[in-house]
Amino acid sequence: MITERAMQGNDSLEYMCPHCGTINDFKLVALRDMYHEHQETCACCNKKLSLTAADGIGGRVNLIVDAIEPDNVIK
Repeated sequence: MITERAMQGNDSLEYMCPHCGTINDFKLVALRDMYHEHQETCACCNKKLSLTAADGIGGRVNLIVDAIEPDNVIK
Protein backbone atom coordinates (compact mmCIF):
# COMPACT_ATOMS: atom_id res chain seq x y z
CA MET A 1 0.00 0.00 0.00
CA ILE A 2 1.48 3.35 -1.01
CA THR A 3 0.18 6.82 -0.12
CA GLU A 4 1.48 10.04 -1.70
CA ARG A 5 1.55 13.51 -0.11
CA ALA A 6 3.33 16.75 -0.92
CA MET A 7 6.76 16.98 0.73
CA GLN A 8 6.79 19.49 3.57
CA GLY A 9 8.81 19.88 6.75
CA ASN A 10 6.33 18.13 9.04
CA ASP A 11 3.33 16.31 7.64
CA SER A 12 0.67 13.88 8.74
CA LEU A 13 0.18 11.03 6.28
CA GLU A 14 -2.83 8.74 6.20
CA TYR A 15 -2.42 5.08 5.35
CA MET A 16 -4.62 2.01 5.23
CA CYS A 17 -3.79 -0.99 7.40
CA PRO A 18 -3.06 -3.88 5.00
CA HIS A 19 -4.51 -6.30 7.55
CA CYS A 20 -7.95 -4.79 8.39
CA GLY A 21 -8.34 -1.75 6.11
CA THR A 22 -8.58 0.88 8.89
CA ILE A 23 -7.27 4.36 8.04
CA ASN A 24 -4.45 5.41 10.42
CA ASP A 25 -2.15 8.43 10.41
CA PHE A 26 1.61 8.82 10.71
CA LYS A 27 3.35 12.04 11.75
CA LEU A 28 6.26 12.49 9.35
CA VAL A 29 9.29 14.68 10.06
CA ALA A 30 10.67 14.68 6.52
CA LEU A 31 14.39 15.10 7.14
CA ARG A 32 14.51 12.71 10.10
CA ASP A 33 12.09 9.98 9.01
CA MET A 34 12.83 9.51 5.31
CA TYR A 35 14.16 6.07 4.34
CA HIS A 36 14.05 4.73 7.90
CA GLU A 37 11.67 1.94 8.88
CA HIS A 38 9.22 2.86 11.62
CA GLN A 39 7.02 0.39 13.43
CA GLU A 40 3.50 1.44 14.30
CA THR A 41 0.46 -0.43 15.58
CA CYS A 42 -2.91 -0.29 13.83
CA ALA A 43 -5.47 1.54 15.99
CA CYS A 44 -8.17 -1.02 15.19
CA CYS A 45 -6.63 -4.51 14.95
CA ASN A 46 -3.35 -3.87 16.87
CA LYS A 47 -1.35 -5.47 14.05
CA LYS A 48 2.31 -4.35 13.97
CA LEU A 49 3.07 -2.42 10.78
CA SER A 50 6.28 -1.37 9.05
CA LEU A 51 6.20 2.17 7.59
CA THR A 52 8.93 3.61 5.37
CA ALA A 53 8.71 7.10 3.86
CA ALA A 54 10.54 7.65 0.56
CA ASP A 55 10.83 10.37 -2.09
CA GLY A 56 8.13 10.19 -4.71
CA ILE A 57 7.54 11.85 -8.06
CA GLY A 58 7.18 15.65 -8.13
CA GLY A 59 8.41 16.30 -4.57
CA ARG A 60 5.79 14.01 -3.04
CA VAL A 61 6.23 11.39 -0.31
CA ASN A 62 5.56 7.69 -0.84
CA LEU A 63 4.64 5.90 2.38
CA ILE A 64 5.25 2.17 2.06
CA VAL A 65 3.22 0.13 4.57
CA ASP A 66 3.49 -3.58 5.28
CA ALA A 67 2.31 -5.90 8.07
CA ILE A 68 5.08 -7.37 10.25
CA GLU A 69 5.11 -11.02 11.20
CA PRO A 70 5.46 -11.55 14.99
CA ASP A 71 8.97 -13.04 14.60
CA ASN A 72 10.26 -9.84 12.92
CA VAL A 73 9.15 -7.21 15.46
CA ILE A 74 11.99 -4.98 16.74
CA LYS A 75 11.83 -4.60 20.51
